[in-house]
Amino acid sequence: MSMALRRTLRTALPALAAASALALTGCTGGSTANPSPSETANPATSTIDARPTPASSTEPARNIPVPELPEAAKQNTKEGFEAFVRHYISLLDYAYQTGDTEPALDHAGAGCTMCGTSAKSIDAATAAGGWIIGGRLTLSGFSTDGIPDANGLWTAEVELHQTETSNVSQSGSVSALAPAASATVLATAEYANGRWSMSDLGVPTEAHQ
Repeated sequence: MSMALRRTLRTALPALAAASALALTGCTGGSTANPSPSETANPATSTIDARPTPASSTEPARNIPVPELPEAAKQNTKEGFEAFVRHYISLLDYAYQTGDTEPALDHAGAGCTMCGTSAKSIDAATAAGGWIIGGRLTLSGFSTDGIPDANGLWTAEVELHQTETSNVSQSGSVSALAPAASATVLATAEYANGRWSMSDLGVPTEAHQ
């Protein structure tokens, strides 16, 4: 991968860019199912459904676990770099499902503009009590020369697919943000102080030879 490619300008994924322009107001809560007669008669025996449940048009996602950092992603190697990038994408996917952007931000470098843009887009769609439907991210391809540059930055071309993204407002109305899309993304990360951090992530807007 050439140094010119590493310097290519970037933009966010289509759904991220669309979400950043959305502003919501008010607050809302998920619908509550009516208890069954047995649960009403004997509350002590009722149980809470702890199964991971994706968001729907009537309620936000529930019980979605935070992806755990794999051991491989702790190593300062080519394999560790790939494992970290895959983990970071899983954290973005988690953020779309839950609105919780903190885990992804915790693995973003201070200079990662796109990391902050992604978080702000998701926060804008969920801060007022709304939630996101879809926007699921899948990493289908990863390519890197496995050689950090003079500044210690590792770069990879990543093939991502994002499902159709919609938003549910506090009033319960559903609005489409972006259709499903696939893109080649440049992911740049740095290993310092015993851990990886994402330095840049986005879709190239210019082609360099």
